[in-house]
Amino acid sequence: MLSQLKSLSLETDGRYATDAELAFLKSYLQSAHQRISAYEKIRDAEDAIMEQADAKLMDIDPQVFQKGSKDYKETCHRDRKNTLRYAATAMLANDLDRLRDGLLLWQRTIVHAVKDEHASTLTWQEMPEILRAHLTLEEADLMMPALHLNQALLN
Repeated sequence: MLSQLKSLSLETDGRYATDAELAFLKSYLQSAHQRISAYEKIRDAEDAIMEQADAKLMDIDPQVFQKGSKDYKETCHRDRKNTLRYAATAMLANDLDRLRDGLLLWQRTIVHAVKDEHASTLTWQEMPEILRAHLTLEEADLMMPALHLNQALLN
């Protein structure tokens, strides 16, 4: 949304925007209430969501956070929490470009450098189901593009 507004401002400098150019704004305004509701639910349930993610990932692979004899559960937990926050903000503002450019490309480099692809893949494979338990169907649908972007870039 913010990127689109910036583009609209540049493209329409000195003239009025056309109906086609305003379509994204009209669409956003129609979904604004649901976006705010989804954002607030994720924010308020963040601890429960993270606990459910930890439990689900450990059920799938009890060694998911282990590298040799070191346990990286807390580091992975922190990174998942930050990524969820960025994804929720991207959903709220309808700005996946900011999510991709502001966090995910950098985080992808880190994930590959520390060879954490397995935990990352499991996390973003399971997160949609976890979030669906906290959101309405419509709210979850608004969140899915950000989660799919996480999956695509962090796996």
